[in-house]
Amino acid sequence: MNVVHTEKIEAALKAFIADHSGALTREQAIAAILENWFTSHGYLPPQQEGRRPEDLDASNDD
Repeated sequence: MNVVHTEKIEAALKAFIADHSGALTREQAIAAILENWFTSHGYLPPQQEGRRPEDLDASNDD
């Protein structure tokens, strides 16, 4: 990777971390970015959040 691209990527990475209240380490930010990209491009299944099976009953039906 050439220096221009490296500088742009580093600047974007720092901005991403800042947008997340600086709560992410560099490695966590990179992992989050990759997970998002892989998911949005079909390489990872989307994370589904919902109720645990033991918490389901007829009142949960749509």
